[in-house]
Amino acid sequence: MRRKILGLDIRHDAVSAVLIKSGIKGTAIDAHVHVPLLAREADETGWVAALETIVKKMDISGSVCVASFPADEISYRNIQVPFKGQKKIKKILPYELEPTFPFPTHDLIIDFVTLKLPDNINDNNLITAAVEKSKLQSFLDTLATFNIAPETVTVGGYPIAVCLTHLLDDRKNWLVVDIDSNNVAIFFILSGGVCLIRSFPIRSNSRSYKIKSICSTIRQTHAALEKMIGFEFDPDGLFITGCGLDDLGFEQDMGEALGLSIERVDLLRDTDLIKHQDPPKSWIPFLMDNALSLALMEVEGANGLNFRKGPFASKKFWEENKKGLIQTGVFFALVVALAFFNVFIDSYFMGKRLTRLDNQTTDIFTSTFPDVKKIVDPVQQMRIKIQAARKKELLPGEAEKPIRAIDILNNISQRIPSETDVTLTRMVIGLENVVISGDTDTFNSVDNIKSRLEQVDSFKKIIISSANINKSDNRVRFKLKITF
Repeated sequence: MRRKILGLDIRHDAVSAVLIKSGIKGTAIDAHVHVPLLAREADETGWVAALETIVKKMDISGSVCVASFPADEISYRNIQVPFKGQKKIKKILPYELEPTFPFPTHDLIIDFVTLKLPDNINDNNLITAAVEKSKLQSFLDTLATFNIAPETVTVGGYPIAVCLTHLLDDRKNWLVVDIDSNNVAIFFILSGGVCLIRSFPIRSNSRSYKIKSICSTIRQTHAALEKMIGFEFDPDGLFITGCGLDDLGFEQDMGEALGLSIERVDLLRDTDLIKHQDPPKSWIPFLMDNALSLALMEVEGANGLNFRKGPFASKKFWEENKKGLIQTGVFFALVVALAFFNVFIDSYFMGKRLTRLDNQTTDIFTSTFPDVKKIVDPVQQMRIKIQAARKKELLPGEAEKPIRAIDILNNISQRIPSETDVTLTRMVIGLENVVISGDTDTFNSVDNIKSRLEQVDSFKKIIISSANINKSDNRVRFKLKITF
């Protein structure tokens, strides 16, 4: 299922929109619009006219919107708190920030992101951003007139800094400068994460004075950051973007003034999130990249500053996902119904099989014991009948203390010495006794054999049934009866 995502970058001097479609096959740009605003239109009236142009030129129905709020309308603070729990930070944050603001914190919507700074192991460093509720409400009301309810409202220029942190793994410390016609937003990146945000006005339209003003602001903010973090911040480079860039020589002049390598951002060129496609003819990176970065943040699920909190939290989840949720619920109900049906069928056929086996058991019992008329538990009754029959009939091997034939032979073999001249010719084993026949050299040998066998514990009684001399070979033939 392909998702439509609308990145809406709203500023005082322009409104840019990029509509992308994201699915299994990849992400592609579907449409884009940039509407510049005149200085006298830099308010809600100008935004309305720009949004009217946007909704006419692109189909935004069914899209998820991510919007940015002008960076100069937001207050930024870097603070430290002694704990890391998100819930605790949210509770104490208004009290920590209240002394730093000229207006009550209950009139603000505040969000924050945590930082990882060296040598600050015990403290949790935060970047906080706060916007007045009245301004945010007016902003959302303007969008609502065009049926646009953004899931996220973040700081203008911030998404492009976040996107660059994922692209520039080899550069850990750098700056992103977002330049408008009358304002500049600076984002300092330390160890791959945004560590400071500041926004400043530009007082002149002169190109040379604008560059001088921006560079002076960067130096001052750089010095303030080093004082804040307690060590030197040595940037590897600087990236610029924004609709205030006028010509290709802008970054060259800035680079000479700052002594840094400066590069223009081009997300369509550098990111691998957009599947290969030729840039549209009207695509200008420094005009469209901020809107594109908003949409890409939604595609990647990147977390960051978001003012849709508390009373401004998005309430369109059910409306946008109602169809999918209903389909999922119906599918889940069908799966559960099929599972119960399968269990019912298994139970039914198992019951039929058990009934058939019970009938077979009863038939076997009645055919084996036809005298039993009352049948309650044929298996248990059959066991009792078999035990009674065994006791009554004294079946071999089923006595209470059975003696095995091998044990009898072993006892006889062990008790008769090997030097005794004896030959056993016959042995008959019964249920209660054993009769042994054989011949030996003398009558004393017969008595000796009897006395030795009497030492076996399992032999209760031994009787010499007969003992006679055979005249043909002059040997004594005998019979012993052993009772056990």
